[in-house]
This record gives sequence, structure tokens and C-alpha cells, in this order.
Amino acid sequence: MSTETDDTAVAGALEGETVDGTVLPRSLLVEGAGPVTVVREHDDVTERTDGEISISRRLETLEAFAMFWYYRDLKNWKRNAIREVLEDYEDGTTRYVISDEQLEQWDVQVDGRAEAFIGVAETIVEDEVADDFDAPNQRFLGYVENPTGRDVDELTLEFSKDLKASPLWGPGVRLAELVVRHAERDDLGHYVEALLEEVEG
Repeated sequence: MSTETDDTAVAGALEGETVDGTVLPRSLLVEGAGPVTVVREHDDVTERTDGEISISRRLETLEAFAMFWYYRDLKNWKRNAIREVLEDYEDGTTRYVISDEQLEQWDVQVDGRAEAFIGVAETIVEDEVADDFDAPNQRFLGYVENPTGRDVDELTLEFSKDLKASPLWGPGVRLAELVVRHAERDDLGHYVEALLEEVEG
């Protein structure tokens, strides 16, 4: 699984494509793979086939980022994250079912470049959030409202604190923390060591 998304800015994703919500300066990427049972409905016949599937979705908006931020702390974080993406692959005749045993074999992760995480903070601090923004819970809404006036660096560090311990989120969030702490001339030894442990582990 890739630890970094490419450098593509969301605004240039596809000519003429529109994105609903608060567009981020850089997207993040959800990737996963694992076994599923594919259920297909043909008239009155239901066909079930076991197989493997790979999933991928770009998080291009603050709303999408907020949803996966919320999943990080749920007991069923893995199932919720997979289901959120799998819905894009289903239609009226095909759906995907994952048993508890299949779920254990899944790998799923959200990641992005350090600049993508910093871009989330910039979007909030620069007050570019859509008026109708709706967060999955009050804590994230508190980030967006930013009542204490945190700057981009402070908000990036808050996101890092929230996300870096979650198995759902990849090392990009630790890289964002390193970028900020390096800019602030902090002693990076401990943070670099933690990042290396995560990448090698």
C-alpha cells in the first residue's frame, strides 16, 4: 500500500468535474484490499461469489476528511472505512458483503503527503469552509470553528495528535508533524524515531 498520494491538486482533477463540499488544496487517499462475498441479483436469482477486491477513493473535501477522521476512533473503524468506500462500487444489482473472518484479512489506510494534512489546517484557518459544512461530531466541528484562533501549525499538530495513533491513518500524518516541528526548530529525535518504527513495523 502506498504511503503517499501523488502531487495532483484537486482543482485539476478532471476538466469540468465538480466536487460537492469544501474542496481541499490537496487530496488524501483511502486504499484497501481484502476478501469479499459479491452478491448479485438477477431477477429472482441471488448469486454469491467469494473473491478479492481492491478499493480506492480520494478524499477531496473537508467533509470527506472529517468522516474518516471520525472513523479513526470507532470500535469498528475498519468496517466503517471499508463500507464508506465500497458504497461507490455497488449498484442496484451488485453489493459486497464482508464477514468478520474476511474483515480480519483486510488492510485499509488513509494517507497523503504532509502538505495534504497541512492543507486541511490551511482551509480551516483561512476560513474557506463552506457555510453549510456539517461535521460527523462536535469535536471536529470545534476544530472547524477554531474558537481559540489556532494557526496552521497548531492545527496541524492537533490533527497529528488525533490521527497518528490510529491504524487507519498512515505515516503521512507523522510526516506533517515533523514538517511543523522542524519549522519550529523542535528537537526531532523522538518524532523521527517514532516515524521510523511505524514505517518499518
